[in-house]
Amino acid sequence: MVDEAMTCGERVAAALAMERPDRVPIVPQFVMGTALRLCDVTPGRGYSDPELAHQCMLRVFDQYGGWDALYQTGPDVADSGLAARQPLRFLAPGRDLPDDAALQVHEAEVITLADYDLIAELGWARFYDEVLASRLIDGDAAEAAARVTRLDRLARERCAPDWAARGVAPMYAAMEAHPFFTLSLGRSLLRFTEDLYFRPQLVERVLPAMTRDLIERFSRKVAATGIKGVLLAEERVSAFHYPLRIFDRFWAPYTVQIVDAMWSMGVITTLHLDTDFSKNLPWFRQHLPRGSYVLQLDHTTDIFAAKELLDGHAMFHGDLPAAMQSIGRPEDVAAYVKRLIDGVGYNGGFILGVACNTAPDCRPENFRAFLETGRSYAGGRRP
Repeated sequence: MVDEAMTCGERVAAALAMERPDRVPIVPQFVMGTALRLCDVTPGRGYSDPELAHQCMLRVFDQYGGWDALYQTGPDVADSGLAARQPLRFLAPGRDLPDDAALQVHEAEVITLADYDLIAELGWARFYDEVLASRLIDGDAAEAAARVTRLDRLARERCAPDWAARGVAPMYAAMEAHPFFTLSLGRSLLRFTEDLYFRPQLVERVLPAMTRDLIERFSRKVAATGIKGVLLAEERVSAFHYPLRIFDRFWAPYTVQIVDAMWSMGVITTLHLDTDFSKNLPWFRQHLPRGSYVLQLDHTTDIFAAKELLDGHAMFHGDLPAAMQSIGRPEDVAAYVKRLIDGVGYNGGFILGVACNTAPDCRPENFRAFLETGRSYAGGRRP
């Protein structure tokens, strides 16, 4: 066993400073669907009762020995999408879907070509609140707004104190999708791809304004919370989807602006990168300041190759794959966790996590093996 001399916060801070803490910090993106399953609560019950969902998340934390930081304090129910200004419809179990179904996302073309002008004029937040939100709400808008308000109150008044009593805090002052990813979700992948190739001037008209707005929101949240971390999600710009010229033109300049603005405030940006970014990786060393960012990878990018390429320049967070969580064996999980600690965490700058999210059907014994191996394996010996 490792002698745990650090607090959870100290352990995470050491990793973010590219140092080796007493043991690797463990921060899974622990989603509500996983908690409900591990507590034998149906999705329909959990998604209709955020208080129950919160209690399930606490119960799993306590029964499985806990971890070192949170993504957010409140449960991620369907209405969280409205609260986060996501241009998507969420279909909730027990409301839009059968009681035992998983939460689902319905992507559609909810942003039109004409909306580009409005986004450029209003900025993303005002456009969402004044124009887009009404397109995403099925049913009474006032009731939807009330549900979002209740979620915010639950997170502040109940969830945050409960987590603080357990010695863990959120890693991020704010989490948002990259402006490129936001447009892709709202336009839909097909229509947005057409825009990039046939109407690039429309996209380039709104990206600067969306980037400025996002930096302002991040800055306000950092100032309000004192948390020196933000998360920027991107799942559609890698070479898996587009040639590098698209990445270089429509994503890279705005990412530099965001990361540089945060770094000037002493804030580290976690880049949550889904899909295979292998061909994009050299860009990060060439264009972002050393130590200013974390690459959070979803197992489609080879995290070990990424470590070799960006060693000493980036921090890493990942990357137990969903399939191993769901259908693997505990010994498989333990072996892969040890490989991560040895192969990525041997000289610090590594946070043990999962590939994107914890799987909704994660097996209890596998989740326990993930946590217990991370807590007990000293490792750090470069293979």
